[in-house]
Amino acid sequence: MNRRPLSQYAKGAALAAQFILMGWLAVQQSSLAWLGALLLALPIPGLLRERIYTYQWASMLVAFYSALWLAEGYARPDQRLEAFGIAAVAAIDFVSLVMYVRWRQRERPAPKAESDAVSG
Repeated sequence: MNRRPLSQYAKGAALAAQFILMGWLAVQQSSLAWLGALLLALPIPGLLRERIYTYQWASMLVAFYSALWLAEGYARPDQRLEAFGIAAVAAIDFVSLVMYVRWRQRERPAPKAESDAVSG
């Protein structure tokens, strides 16, 4: 029975949350929201190619978005539920990106020591 590695589940969750954030920002009426959606689209090619470095810097980008929406929720009480919901999606995206990197590192085979390669 072939089991999928845990990193593939984290990858799927990260990509889903990334697209939810981009979609939500894209339906907003301001040009600043469109810029935010475009910034979130930058790491998509690297995420699809499973580049660890892209997952690392994308997690920092998403952490900024999460903090931004938490601040928005506290600044505008009338939009608190919406802002906190988006902040929660951004937090899920952040955790998924970080967990992908951690699990991917664990799934890699350990390099063999030179003493094992040389039999003398």
